[in-house]
Amino acid sequence: MLLQRVFDTVFTETVPAEGLSSSRRVRAVARLLALLGSILFIGLAIEGVTIVFIGQLIAVHVVLGMILLPIMAYKIIVASYRFAMYYLGASDFKHAGPPELVLRVIGPLLILTTVILMASGIILVYAKPNTPTAALWLNIHRDDFVAWFALMALHVLAYVRRAVGTSSYDLRYTRYHSLIGRQGRLISIVLATVIGVLLAWAIFPAVAHWSSFFSVHPTR
Repeated sequence: MLLQRVFDTVFTETVPAEGLSSSRRVRAVARLLALLGSILFIGLAIEGVTIVFIGQLIAVHVVLGMILLPIMAYKIIVASYRFAMYYLGASDFKHAGPPELVLRVIGPLLILTTVILMASGIILVYAKPNTPTAALWLNIHRDDFVAWFALMALHVLAYVRRAVGTSSYDLRYTRYHSLIGRQGRLISIVLATVIGVLLAWAIFPAVAHWSSFFSVHPTR
């Protein structure tokens, strides 16, 4: 039974909240999480490529990370809202049901490692290379990345199929019943992206000393 539920979670193409019995806000939250997850999946995949070529792509790595930061924060807020509504006993969220137990355990750990990863990355950008402070935060950033990546891999495996399926449905169909709050969802995501661009613009000058460092030490 447990194994069957795991397979259902991984291979379902749309979230269960798409059922006709689900309330509007349950469907809206599910679709927003799916859209945010799909965007993060693409963005983080590109970010992963920059890690392989960090010496040449340090500026891209930092800029993209800052653009994704508000989108990550937005997804955490929405997921926390769904979590809170379920455990506070909201009838529509209770009816939609919780994620599998393993995914509920992974969720808080994924949030924690995400916060540490982003915070350590920002601190590291402002630290001067070849200093004890930079070495400390670089170790924290790297070690946390290992834990974050393992948790994120499980999270992606469980949700990527349904996130892409639900996002595609939400963006593709134009009948009124599939448009509940869609404009608001898209506008909010655009606003989060704009905030990310502004953060990237603000932090970009601080990347210069790391770009100079890697130009002298390209393999480090």
